[in-house]
Amino acid sequence: MSASALTDIYHAKAKWEWLEPLHLNGGVNLAFETAGGASWPVLLDDIEVDQALIVDVSAVPALAVQLERGDAFHLVGHVSGAMVRTAALGVIERLDDAAQRIRFRCTYPEYISTIHRRGTFRAPLRAEMGVSARLGLTPNQPDVEVEIVNLSLGGCLLAMRLTDAVTLTPGQPFDELELAFPNRQRLKLKGCIRHVRSDDSWTTAMVGCEFDDLPIDGERLLWYCIKEIEREGARNALTSDKPLSPSALFRSPEGRRPAPVRPVTGETTAVALGNATARRLKRIADYLNAQLLQLQDGGTIASSLLSRHADSLLSLSAQSRESLLYALGYLESETPLVRHSLAVAIRATDLARWQGYDNDVLKAIAASALIHDLGKTLLPATLLESPQPLTPAQREQLSEHVPALLGRLSECRWLSSEIAEQVIGQVNERLDGSGYPRGLEGDEIGDIGRLMAVVDVLDALSRPRADRAAWPLLESYRHVLSSPASFDNRWAQRYVRRFGTIPIGALVRYSSGALAWVQRLDEQGRPSQVHMVLNAKSPQRRLDLTLTEADIAQLGRLEGMVTAEDYGLRLV
Repeated sequence: MSASALTDIYHAKAKWEWLEPLHLNGGVNLAFETAGGASWPVLLDDIEVDQALIVDVSAVPALAVQLERGDAFHLVGHVSGAMVRTAALGVIERLDDAAQRIRFRCTYPEYISTIHRRGTFRAPLRAEMGVSARLGLTPNQPDVEVEIVNLSLGGCLLAMRLTDAVTLTPGQPFDELELAFPNRQRLKLKGCIRHVRSDDSWTTAMVGCEFDDLPIDGERLLWYCIKEIEREGARNALTSDKPLSPSALFRSPEGRRPAPVRPVTGETTAVALGNATARRLKRIADYLNAQLLQLQDGGTIASSLLSRHADSLLSLSAQSRESLLYALGYLESETPLVRHSLAVAIRATDLARWQGYDNDVLKAIAASALIHDLGKTLLPATLLESPQPLTPAQREQLSEHVPALLGRLSECRWLSSEIAEQVIGQVNERLDGSGYPRGLEGDEIGDIGRLMAVVDVLDALSRPRADRAAWPLLESYRHVLSSPASFDNRWAQRYVRRFGTIPIGALVRYSSGALAWVQRLDEQGRPSQVHMVLNAKSPQRRLDLTLTEADIAQLGRLEGMVTAEDYGLRLV
């Protein structure tokens, strides 16, 4: 172990300087070498320097049996914020005591190990060690699947999915972090989140945790686990002819080697199904989640990554707009903010391409639309989760996310400031001046800003919010089309013509009872290719049929869109 974290002290005077406070304080814990995580409170009654320690076990009389049998043990305690642990000790003799105390003269420790609780040393774990972990944020929330990266007396580093990490905040307490070792030893810890960042590849969240103060018994178990993790790592790294014996912590009770822990960033269902478009779209979603973490940590918008993912989005759209729109359904596990950002970016660029905007403008629209709402991550969570309509003061606070995000674009010199201003700065403006952040009206709002306002509000209305349920699509259309004072009617009509009243990705029902996902539309906006997954008249039998126009006619009359949740269906 690193000398800056754990130190073995052999010098006689230095050993005494660590032992004396344990004697003066009186209280230490006794742990047998073979007892796993258990320890018991005893007294360090006296010190015979360089000769012996006098240990009083009267508080736990049952310990006398093992001590008299000659079982080796350690003494563990706290001194000046550090944890102190003796080398293995043995009994020399049992002492007679007129007061009927149970005392033993024990061997003097060969060395003293000390480690500072907030030390810099962290024992790294590898997947093949087989240590699984789960994080419980509150008793009422489902546990989060995590990977333990390293462990120290003061805290640990966890890896988790970006979608699980974006809602975490520094200082947030967690109810329980449980580590499960291959020998079925379990270590349970409480604490708080210290920092949340993305890894270098922007695909995984790295979450630093700080542990609450533990009772000495719990801290001794934690220390034992750390030492065994380091020992197991050293054993696997040795290349000599005399390797260390395996640690009992990393062997099952049956003696089997542990199964490697599965990485938390496994393949999504879309990847498993071989949906190439969904795989590429998932990478853009990962970027957005990681960018959220960077913004929360005080960072700026990553210029090169934003450029790359805007290019990727345009390439997917050019290859097959239908496949891209359909692939949005595979990302239902993403956060609402990321799903909204992707949907707005895809539809805004598709609509702009349809109206003849050139590729340079399309890229700037795609990039700006992808991040247009990310500034909301800088606002208090209570503001966005309020179940009541916002007050004027709260609405003013909400508007701050727009300039906050624009201020983080300093490194994106390739991005047109004029288009970024329209996409990000004007998406929430309204023609009648009722929008934010500047209350622009009429011709003060650019053509792309007007386009964005329509695309953004139609997608937002389709999603549930803390203060309202999701709106049906036709009701959303009617709202925007009947509000020409607020929304540009030309862009509203273009949107309806382009995406239809039964859009790609919708679940529809036919008069035969067939339920199918819409994959393509004809020129009249009717489904021309669907994926049939169920017949509502035989709900026990799941189907997997792709049908085109001639076959679709056999399903009967199109009755309209239905809610997937009502039938227990998801696209994946």
